Amino acid sequence: MENVKLENELTFEDIIKIFKKRFWWFFLTVIVTVLIALVYLFTTTPIYEASTTLKVGSSQQGSLIDIFGSQISSGSSKISTEIELIKSRRNLEKVVDNLSLVEYFKEKSENPEKVTENGVIKSISEMITVSPVKDTNIVKISVQSEDPELARRVADELAVVYNDLLKSLSQNEYTARRKFIEEQIPKAEIELNVAQDNLRKFKEENNVFLLNEEAKAILQFLVSYDQQINTYQVQKEQSRVRIEAINDLLKNIDQEIISSETISINPVVSNLRNQIVNIQVQLAGIEGTKSANDPEVLKLKEQLFQAQEMLKKEINTIVTSQLKTINPQYSSLYSQLIGEQANLQVVQGTIQALTSIRDTYQSELVKLPALEQKLMDYEREVKVKENLYVLLLEKLEEAKIAEAGVIGTADIIDLAFVSPTPVKPNKTLTVAISGVLGIFLGILVVFLIEYMDKKLKDDNELKSIVKGVPILGRIPHFEIDQESGELPVLKDPVSPISEAYKMLATNIVFSSAKEPNTICFSSAGPSEGKTITAANVSIFYAQNGKKTLLLDADMRRPRVDRIMKIKDRNLGLVNYLMKRVPLEKVLFKPVESLPNFDVLPAGVLPPNPTSLLTSDEFIKLLHTLKERYEKIIIDLPPIMVAPDAQIVSRYSDGLILVTRYNNTLKPTLKAAYENIVSSEVKLLGTVIVDIDEKASNYYYYYYYYYYSDDGKKVKKRKRTDTIRKN
Repeated sequence: MENVKLENELTFEDIIKIFKKRFWWFFLTVIVTVLIALVYLFTTTPIYEASTTLKVGSSQQGSLIDIFGSQISSGSSKISTEIELIKSRRNLEKVVDNLSLVEYFKEKSENPEKVTENGVIKSISEMITVSPVKDTNIVKISVQSEDPELARRVADELAVVYNDLLKSLSQNEYTARRKFIEEQIPKAEIELNVAQDNLRKFKEENNVFLLNEEAKAILQFLVSYDQQINTYQVQKEQSRVRIEAINDLLKNIDQEIISSETISINPVVSNLRNQIVNIQVQLAGIEGTKSANDPEVLKLKEQLFQAQEMLKKEINTIVTSQLKTINPQYSSLYSQLIGEQANLQVVQGTIQALTSIRDTYQSELVKLPALEQKLMDYEREVKVKENLYVLLLEKLEEAKIAEAGVIGTADIIDLAFVSPTPVKPNKTLTVAISGVLGIFLGILVVFLIEYMDKKLKDDNELKSIVKGVPILGRIPHFEIDQESGELPVLKDPVSPISEAYKMLATNIVFSSAKEPNTICFSSAGPSEGKTITAANVSIFYAQNGKKTLLLDADMRRPRVDRIMKIKDRNLGLVNYLMKRVPLEKVLFKPVESLPNFDVLPAGVLPPNPTSLLTSDEFIKLLHTLKERYEKIIIDLPPIMVAPDAQIVSRYSDGLILVTRYNNTLKPTLKAAYENIVSSEVKLLGTVIVDIDEKASNYYYYYYYYYYSDDGKKVKKRKRTDTIRKN
């Protein structure tokens, strides 16, 4: 079993032989692959690339991440965020509008009516590549296009638009705050004027201009708390503005938005806010009577801090629980949103606590005379409106300064540069890849053709099919010419072809312990050289002095009469078996120089050849011939054509199976061998004929050398001979 496996293994020598045999297929595949690559290189439109580099500031005010929190710990995440912003549709739309690219593509297109803004934006997006420079805050914007000028313009414009986007995003909060304050100042001014007019009229009408000491004290407390409430009211509105600004940003990038109402109505949040109110009320009640380091004061402050922290955690839980996923690139916005929502709840609780304390002092007003109560109300209203108006003016200036201080964080390091040589296609790389690909495809084609080729090619293939059966002969291919015809053994006895046939005949003699005398020749299929082989072997035996008979038992396509140039082709074996023609009349001596060589042709074609070969007359004839001749060579039909070969071979000393190089089909040969084994015919050996010395490694090359008269070895001129198919 191991020997069989070793025989079937593909050796390096076998691979070299396959490549020699299929070299032109391999070479053609490589050439075609390279040619296709060259055609592609010369026909494809060159693509140019323009590149610009930007430095994204890591700590400057105005970066999206820096303005809305610094919760992202990874620098790579920051750069990734900036890259996504650069490639955002908002930026691409501005680039398309600023450069009038829709009109540009309509001019370039054969069907301008099919050019749409969405299509142009998609095309521009496919042209753009944004990549970070390793271990830096620098990003590279690359634009590839057939038009180098377009690539340059898009790269430059995208850098500018991106910087403008950063600035507008950063200004969003401060702008909203400024606009809100500007809207409130005229209202506060009008309310202040009205309060002052009311106070003046009241004093003039009632001749009351001063408050007593008790009323002044109550007024001082009420104004103080009103002022604090107003301050917190402003903070509350600013928190709302910031929350709206963050929600607008989240809306622009298609993220989930959590409303303040959702948080306010949460029962846990409401409970914590009430705790904060109660603690602040208690703290306000004792701060005036006790020092800041008093244990009771410190305890209340600690409780207030814990309640505020619990409120922040609960709001964080509410926000995160309602989000399906949080993109790490936008976690800073959500962190800022959570902080603002928590601050809003704390401010609302503080306002509620201050209002509760103020209402306590408000109840003291009832004890004052009516005119003093009325005067105190007017003065209190003036002071509150005045404080609010001043506070708004201060906040407005702060907002203006903050808004003016916002800058973009992207610094353009290099303007777009267009390489003078196209980046696509890369000619050198493409040719190199096509060459390597051609080699691999060539190898694949060679082995694929070898696998699909079912024709017999060499000894190893023959041995793998006809296992354990010796190869008795290897006949080089030769061409039929007028000089030697199809019988080189007779016409040119010292030629390499003749020597090959002689070697075959000699090997047949020694193929069995008992020298075979009645030898059958057959093949798996038609046109495989069995008749020529049988004829030349029989002539060699006759030349060696053996009384030899060449019997043509192929009654379907007989050719012995043509090879031996027998003129009367209507006489032969069939005439003897069917018409009782005497044996002497159907035997011919075609070679005058070989009187011991007879030929019994097939004769006329019978209607049922198999019945003749199984008849008693044929068996008796074989016995008669065996008594007359020392060697009987029988030419039989192909095994896969008719059962004649198996039938007749059983009455002989053995069968020689003839195969033809690059002609015999391996599946047919395998089936023929199985038929031989199943019919228990003795198979003496095989022969492979018509071997091409250029495509094989057979060791018959020494046939092409012979000795000259003076004993020197001379190389004989090669001949383009080939065996006639039979």
